Amino acid sequence: MPEVGDDYAEKAKAVEAMGELLQDAGMQDVMTLSHARVPVVKFVHPTTQTKCDITVNNILACINTKLLRDYAALDPRLRQLVFIIKHWAKRRKVNEAYTGTLSSYAYVLMCIHLLQQRDPPVLPCLQSVAPPTFKRTVGSCCCDYFDNVSALSGFGSGNTETVSELLMAFFDYWAWGHDYVNSVISIRTGGFLTKADKEWTKRVRNERHLVCIEDPFDVTHDLGRVVDRASSSVLREEFKRAAEILSQSPNPLPELFEPFKQGG
Repeated sequence: MPEVGDDYAEKAKAVEAMGELLQDAGMQDVMTLSHARVPVVKFVHPTTQTKCDITVNNILACINTKLLRDYAALDPRLRQLVFIIKHWAKRRKVNEAYTGTLSSYAYVLMCIHLLQQRDPPVLPCLQSVAPPTFKRTVGSCCCDYFDNVSALSGFGSGNTETVSELLMAFFDYWAWGHDYVNSVISIRTGGFLTKADKEWTKRVRNERHLVCIEDPFDVTHDLGRVVDRASSSVLREEFKRAAEILSQSPNPLPELFEPFKQGG
């Protein structure tokens, strides 16, 4: 393929071309989203059944991935919690931004934020805990943060909660504790902002702000912008269902991960 620059139209054409190539190569469920905020082609590898996304020249996504990897290096509970939440979201069919629910990336940010909010915290805020050791600007996005994670070894040792307890806390918070009317979660600040702070109080085009999750670098980006009233209701019901199962069942996992069935 020819070299692709940063122009949106060039990226859109590139993912369309990749979609055709992947289809010809026998990939499954090829879906080209050339008009998405970040043009992407999605597909499933036929042998491993691995779901894959490909974007073009998305430098910010690479830095986001580095940030998440650095958070994961701080405490093994984050990776374990994320694995469980992603598996739950996949089984309950609430894990695709293009269908009006939340992306895997959004769920990771939700997990990080929860661990920043525990008392005592499991994770620090890498964008404010110390002067930045990683410095990069992508377009208008400042991506500076403290990435010398070895210096923070043992940060969360004062918190002795198990992954099971953190899982229950996650669903309790999103079922009952989150202020959906006013609050924005922000791992960039390690706390909360308001929708008024972000000017996320009104619908603009197809973007709604019903479940607000600030991107840590592109601070104009609400990861929950794709959630509409119908899918917001579905998400909140799923959070409540999970919270109730975890609090009431002596053997919760089979029911928690029970596949979603339409009308069931």
